[in-house]
Amino acid sequence: MGLDGVELALAVEDTFGISIPDSVAFEMTTPAMMISFVQQAVSARPEREACISQRAFHKVRASLMKTTGAGRRDVTLKTPIRRLFSRPQSTDQWRDFKDHAGLLSLPNLGFGTGWLFGPTSVNDLVSSLVLEMANDLKDDRSWTNEEVREIVRRIISNQLAVEKFKDTDEFVRDLGLD
Repeated sequence: MGLDGVELALAVEDTFGISIPDSVAFEMTTPAMMISFVQQAVSARPEREACISQRAFHKVRASLMKTTGAGRRDVTLKTPIRRLFSRPQSTDQWRDFKDHAGLLSLPNLGFGTGWLFGPTSVNDLVSSLVLEMANDLKDDRSWTNEEVREIVRRIISNQLAVEKFKDTDEFVRDLGLD
């Protein structure tokens, strides 16, 4: 397993608080295999009412409404972040938003130069929240199978810089893992 594979396994371990033995990680050739392992390791259960990304969106929207004064209808997944922050107070508002939402690792707001690799839409903020605070977004202490699948797929997408893939794709052949 190359460095990308090790980083992928570490990201999954950190997110779920589990350990993936090297021998098992080496045998995981598809996202489906990784998802299945994590589901078993965390004793995931079948379903829950609201999915984790929906809970993340509600948290992001509430934080944006509180810190920017935006209305509920002004905050959708497609809303550009820059539209929500007024220029004179943008730096303070952004800092307050990051603190309120618990997304302190987001880059500083740079209206003059823009973000090179930072979030540009509310959807990007939701993805960041799911990746960084997955454990805090659970509504009880157990995961559902779909939550595990969603988070593992987001980790794979983030770590390997691939947006569209199937659970049955192979890490090396189809997703470019080295």
